Amino acid sequence: MARTAWVILALFAAIMAAPATAQDFEPNWESLNSRETPEWFRDAKLGIFIHWGVYSVPAYCHPSTYSEWYYRWLTTNSHDGFVTEFHNENYGEDFTYQEFAPMFRAELWDPAQWASLFERAGARYVVLVSKHHDGYALWPSEHASSIRGYPWTAAEVGPERDLVGELTDAVRAEGLKMGFYYSFMEWTNPLYDESPERYAEEFMIPQIRDLFTRYQPTIFWPDGEWDHPDSLWHSPEILDWMYENTDDPESFVVNDRWGRGLRGQVGDYYTTEYGNIGGGSPGLSDSGKPFEECRGIGHSFAYNRIEDVDSYLSREELIRLFVEIVSADGNLLLNLGPTADGRIPVIQQDRIVALGEWLDVNGDGVYGTRGSVFTGLPWGRSTTKGNTIYLHVFDWPQDGRLVVPGLETPIQRAYLLHEEGRPALPFEQAEAADPVVDLWGHLPFDHVSVVALELDGTPVVDQSVRPSESGAVVLTPDTAQTTGSVQMETKGAATEYEGRPIGSNLGFWIDPASTVSWQARVEEGETYAVLLEYACEPGNEGGRFRVNVGEESLEASVEEATESWTSYEWVELGRVTAGDAGRVSVVARATEIPEGKALMNLRRLVLVPAE
Repeated sequence: MARTAWVILALFAAIMAAPATAQDFEPNWESLNSRETPEWFRDAKLGIFIHWGVYSVPAYCHPSTYSEWYYRWLTTNSHDGFVTEFHNENYGEDFTYQEFAPMFRAELWDPAQWASLFERAGARYVVLVSKHHDGYALWPSEHASSIRGYPWTAAEVGPERDLVGELTDAVRAEGLKMGFYYSFMEWTNPLYDESPERYAEEFMIPQIRDLFTRYQPTIFWPDGEWDHPDSLWHSPEILDWMYENTDDPESFVVNDRWGRGLRGQVGDYYTTEYGNIGGGSPGLSDSGKPFEECRGIGHSFAYNRIEDVDSYLSREELIRLFVEIVSADGNLLLNLGPTADGRIPVIQQDRIVALGEWLDVNGDGVYGTRGSVFTGLPWGRSTTKGNTIYLHVFDWPQDGRLVVPGLETPIQRAYLLHEEGRPALPFEQAEAADPVVDLWGHLPFDHVSVVALELDGTPVVDQSVRPSESGAVVLTPDTAQTTGSVQMETKGAATEYEGRPIGSNLGFWIDPASTVSWQARVEEGETYAVLLEYACEPGNEGGRFRVNVGEESLEASVEEATESWTSYEWVELGRVTAGDAGRVSVVARATEIPEGKALMNLRRLVLVPAE
């Protein structure tokens, strides 16, 4: 208790001695969460993530996971000994992880070349892993080595350079903002093993303050928080101190990884990882904070030598993924995994250069935009900026007619961003009909074409989901409105329904107060069979739910589990008859969820005209 009190008092003393900023906070989440996220972050859209360290020497793991966890996989014999067997055969059973450090030499590293590449990719900020869970520090941190009794920083062993400092200078010289990932927990720290409380107070907090004070990052990106609550990490006190001591309080931002169960609840922005929140989070709060998706071009964050060309997103897949995230009003923190000698693999360079070349032409439809005003578009995605809508066209219409479903605000001008001089496109817009942009005779751009619509006022869109050609109304996660714990995530292989790819689901359905809803267009008086595609891991079955279609209600239960959370099955819930409105609300809500369980993963709800 005495040591804890001393640490907190020391933090408070530092806070009180700091100059006042534009907004003063108290070290509690109610106060800290009142901070408005700086607009530059919402406008930036693209950041570069870098996982680079001792783990880049073996650069090996099972293709389903992350190679920066090499030490963990080695010492726990995970994935049926996949890493352990490789390690013993190639380095020997007595070869320790510590012995990789001198082999991490970065002899070909050119920080200016890296920074130039990031700028060429169209990134607006960079986040470097300053210290991962293995505790190896990429800057001259006296704490990292002294606690172990052997050199454990890049300044002392391996490159013998201040990698953090050199890259920070190079990135800022290119006009980009610099940030640092920092792992709260460590696998190889004897003090953490002995007492996480003492580790946080005597090691972690002083090390964070050293990193922060030396380099004054614009972004602080904590991770490895999930083992303990924020109270053990002293997270509110740390963040309060950072807000008070940053050199640029109008720009500084932090993520949401500050303690077990806090992702999506605190910080200046929320983080997802390959579409998932994780960290024991109950879901996203409704505070209106932006989100950032982090992921690699392949699967691993750090370089994994066994990933091949099929492990990587193609140019088109990467650009379209980026557009999807921006359309959802998010940022993409795209990871690069350099080699131990300091090179960014050519396949990774190729992908980000292609993204940058696309942004050079179509960046007006990305930077400074906000999310789509449409709940779903059959041919692509969209973004908005003021009174302009940008239509990101994935599937170029074969007949040249691009239908803009539900747009009610008058169009003043339409044009393609990639055409020289951006000449006006003809369009049709009549009352009670969807506008149509005429693309006949024009050629699409590589991967995604962007049509700009300048409107006569704020965009107004009828959000109803329209029937397909067969008359079925397909209600999917990307067109849903959610409340409570339910959130959209990507799990399992994508499938198709009537030619439309479906690759996501609505999960984390753990709160009975949660709802999922859509607005749908239906034929007056038509009878529909209500079909649901769901997944439920064994042991979670037994939940009950209700689906309302307009004035009609269907009671249902998850009677049978599927093979896993990613194994989907269809079930017919019953039949409903549409009224005379032609437009209905479809709402799904849980009525009973077994304690400690989740209701289901919902991939789609479909209204099929009954024969």
